[in-house]
Parts: sequence; C-alpha cells; structure tokens
Amino acid sequence: MTDFIYSLMTDRRRGIAFVPLKFALHIASLAYALGLFARRLLYRFGVFKTDRVPIKVISVGNITLGGTGKTPFVMALARILKDELKKEAAVLIRGYGWDEQAMLKENLPDVPVLAGEDRARSSHRAIKLYGIESGILDDGFQHWELARDIDIVLVDSRNPFGNNHLFPRGILREPRGSLARADIVVFTKVNKKAFNIGMIKEEVRSINPGVTFLEAMHSPKYVYDIRSKMRYETSFLKGKRLMLVSGIGDPGYFEETVTGLGSEIAEHIAFGDHHNYREGDIKRILKRCSERKFDFILTTEKDAVKLHRMHLSFGPYSLMKLAVEMDIISGKEILIARLHSLYNR
Repeated sequence: MTDFIYSLMTDRRRGIAFVPLKFALHIASLAYALGLFARRLLYRFGVFKTDRVPIKVISVGNITLGGTGKTPFVMALARILKDELKKEAAVLIRGYGWDEQAMLKENLPDVPVLAGEDRARSSHRAIKLYGIESGILDDGFQHWELARDIDIVLVDSRNPFGNNHLFPRGILREPRGSLARADIVVFTKVNKKAFNIGMIKEEVRSINPGVTFLEAMHSPKYVYDIRSKMRYETSFLKGKRLMLVSGIGDPGYFEETVTGLGSEIAEHIAFGDHHNYREGDIKRILKRCSERKFDFILTTEKDAVKLHRMHLSFGPYSLMKLAVEMDIISGKEILIARLHSLYNR
C-alpha cells in the first residue's frame, strides 16, 4: 500500500483512473501546508521554544522525502570536523531507527552518536559525557526545537523537487521557498545528473541570494561479504551477475552505481524506503533467486544493517554489501573555510 501511494505521489501512475486519488492527496497536502504554517508561527511567537546549547550546531537536512544522501554526508562532515578542524563532534539523530544509529557507529567509531527525539537534551548529554564542541543535527532542517549555527540542505541533482507538490501529493517536505533559511545547498549525485544544475542554482539564488553551493557524489569504496567478513575492492564486481536487494529512496541510483562498476543485474528486488524486512520478504527473495542465475546478492549498507539485526538468512546464497562514501567534489574548501569562520566567531 505504501509503495502504491508513493507511486501516486511521484506521478509514476498516470491516467484518468488515478485522478480522484491524486485529488484526495492534494487536499491532504493543503492540510499539511496549513500545519507547517501554524507550527512556524508558534515557534516565531514563542509559544514553542527553541533551545540554544553551548556548542556549535550544524544541521544537515533536505526538503524532499528520502534519497538525497543525508547519512553519507553526515559521515563526511563528521570526518571534516575531526580531521580538518580538529573539533570533537557528536551526531544527534532523531532515533526512529536503530539501523541508522548502528550504521553511523560502524562508520564513525570515534564519534559519539546519540539518539533521541529531544536533541537539545542529547546535546547536553554529549557535552557532559564526551566534552564535544560541535553537534551535527541529522535530518535537522525541519527540527525547530534546537537552534543551529549552520543549515546545510541536500538537493538531489537528478530530482531536485519531485513534481513540485507538497507531501502527500508530492515528495516536498516544505515549499521550495524554505530554502531561504539554508546557509549551504549541496547538490548530490552530480555524477549522474539529469537536470541543469546551473538553472537550479539560479532558481535557488532567487529565493536565497546569499546561499553557498557545493556539489557531491556517492563514491563506492569496497564490497563486504556479510558471512565471511571479507572485504574486496570494488573492482571485484566487474563482470559479476548480481541480484540486488534494497529498501532505499532511490533504487535507480543504486542500479546505476552497480552497473557503473561493470556488473550485470539479474534482477533488483526493490522495497520501499526504510523498509523493515520480514520473513515473508526473505522467502520472496529466495524464490526469485531460485529462478535466476547469478553470482551473489548485493545490498546497501543501510539494508545490510537491518538484515543483520533481524538475523535473517539467505540460505545458500552469499550476501554482500556495497559501502559508499560521500565525496564533495566542488566547494569543499569553501565549506572548510565556512566552518573555520564559525569557530573563530
């Protein structure tokens, strides 16, 4: 059902038969917009309070649903703070999913990751326990409860604003005008871009003349065999025939990344974003595997964490994950300078 609704939100389903359903989603989006407006007013007039904590807070977020690469960018930012600025930081996540926290801890073993809806409280805990100087607010652009010093917003260069409708009629979490609050806009997946980034930048500048732009891409780093715990170079995938399994916001980008490494895809069993796997899903995957010829199953880091947590077995088939990192290919020096300026205030 969720996948069906998402197909309506993204206009993958067309035709007169779907017009009534899309109209119902449009009405719901008007109510959603009213709720956004009311919430902003309540914070603006002090009915709801915004807490300020005694550390530098850097928010990483987006204005669309899923698929922009927030988690890889958070990891890249944490490494920049530690390696380039010598600043101790903590990652503050909302805590809806254990999987995201586990993935961050696996990739950032020296960085505290604190989960909790009250991220001001998480900040104070991190200061007390770890003596941090910075907090990275994951998925923070719509989080009004905690004041921040820099707002970084990620935009998928291939699908920047979806169909330009608000949720649930579209994938916009906020209107495009909300980019007026952004300090830095990062265009992700620029190695696979289908849109004219220059044109999008002009549009964003018309909303926010002082914004800074960065460009970034997901870079595959290695392949990891879940069962044997062996790590391979990405060249290991060249010439392999693979079954892909994923539950992410942009399965097409996963496919393009894999084929770009020289692999052939036997089939991609794609679930909805943030999918929680069940035994029935594994039975479906195993059935499809029994009908295909392939070398092994390949999944994403996020999916691998979920599958490992649930102790789900793929029987005779090898399960591997593709590890990726976010590389800032344009504007990294500008970001570092901006961060230095923040700490020198």
